[in-house]
Amino acid sequence: MISFKTCGVTVRVDFSFLVFNALVFLFRDSALVLAFYTTCAIHEFGHILALWLTGGRLSAVSFSGAGIRMETVRAAAEPVRRSLAVLLAGPAANLLVFGLMRLADCGGTFPVLNLLAAAYNMLPFRCLDGGAVIALFTVGTPHERTAELVLNAVRLLIIVFAALAFFKLRVVS
Repeated sequence: MISFKTCGVTVRVDFSFLVFNALVFLFRDSALVLAFYTTCAIHEFGHILALWLTGGRLSAVSFSGAGIRMETVRAAAEPVRRSLAVLLAGPAANLLVFGLMRLADCGGTFPVLNLLAAAYNMLPFRCLDGGAVIALFTVGTPHERTAELVLNAVRLLIIVFAALAFFKLRVVS
């Protein structure tokens, strides 16, 4: 792992991030790679902009093969609204770009990648924005265990449907 500090923010780059990027560049054309990384940058910029607008401060950014994780300096009693705004700002930025590109009648891969990034990040997995939003409202409540059981069932259904779709695509082609 490479770690350094710049502008008061700790930046960590895991080896798995470098491997992931090498694979992206090996298997895709340059236009698609640029669209992918631009979509990711728009998503993360949405989070950073919302954090800045709500008076928050970034303390660390970690890059790994599983994605980008940002850590903030937490206030003692941080309002749920602020956390919610910051979490939803990434997918909202992707949806905004998708909507603007559709209004401008721009087709292609880039608008679709933005729509997919927004949808993917709203999945109910704790490492994604959707799961973190759910955790905001359930962690530390009497319903935390029930919410986790329901979320596990939803996650299992998502995995089953994704596997079925994958195998159906494999059979058709």
